[in-house]
Amino acid sequence: MITNRLRGLGLSSDVLNGLGLASILASVTIWARAQHDDAGHGERSAIFVGLWAPAFFVLASSMVTVEQSPVA
Repeated sequence: MITNRLRGLGLSSDVLNGLGLASILASVTIWARAQHDDAGHGERSAIFVGLWAPAFFVLASSMVTVEQSPVA
């Protein structure tokens, strides 16, 4: 299971939630800096980075379940 591998790498739900928040902040920053870009590359990059956030939050939610389960 991917959550067990992430836990083996030392990642916790708090780290994954932090990565989700960082993704949102990075997306807003990229978008704000892209306002001067006529080609639209910055806006597409901001959308791409912003789409990572839901994945991080879902992984964090799954990790909470793993962290709260009793060790067999």
